[in-house]
Amino acid sequence: MKSWGSDVGYTADLLQDPDRTVAMAYGAADSADQEKPARISILVGPDGKVVKTYADMNAEAHPAEVLAELG
Repeated sequence: MKSWGSDVGYTADLLQDPDRTVAMAYGAADSADQEKPARISILVGPDGKVVKTYADMNAEAHPAEVLAELG
């Protein structure tokens, strides 16, 4: 993941979740042996609480939608 991030110029830390612990905690996976977690986006506030979960999103419009949510 780090190699991919540096290849595309992404500087933020990327989460690796091989045992699906985080995916299950946020509702993106039902079990640790699920082949692929659902593709969802979760907006987490500065207090660490989930503000909104986006299950159905348009990849092109999604960044603007999240920025609008942030105000």
